[in-house]
Amino acid sequence: MSDYFAGHGLLIEGMIFLSPREALPFLENDAVLVDLRDEFETNGRTFTVPHIMHIAHQQPDAEFLTLPKDRPLILADCVGQESKLRARFLLANGYETVAVLNGGMIDWERDGMPAAINRDEELVGSCICQMRPRRKSVKNQLQ
Repeated sequence: MSDYFAGHGLLIEGMIFLSPREALPFLENDAVLVDLRDEFETNGRTFTVPHIMHIAHQQPDAEFLTLPKDRPLILADCVGQESKLRARFLLANGYETVAVLNGGMIDWERDGMPAAINRDEELVGSCICQMRPRRKSVKNQLQ
């Protein structure tokens, strides 16, 4: 494991967990945020940081092995659960500078970190089985 994140975050089971406030300075420099959310999980919210890559967490392992090994990686999802699993995978496959964004987009937005919100893409519906982007529900009502 690299010392890149030394002195920051929490070290748990060999993985570094960074709060949004701890992660931001790294992301404003050379670290890459790897957004693991699929389109449905974004809920109209995107991280607005200089270096970002998108690979949905359910993609095959081989997709993750295309991530750069020479750049620090901070993995993010909705709440941090999938990031932890993928960080463990990357560390086991020779990646040395990997951290997890603790709390994912939920904590990132709560802490006022740079994000763009597209209200038309926000999910609406009375239960999980009926969730859909707001723009589609408005469009459907007009037809």
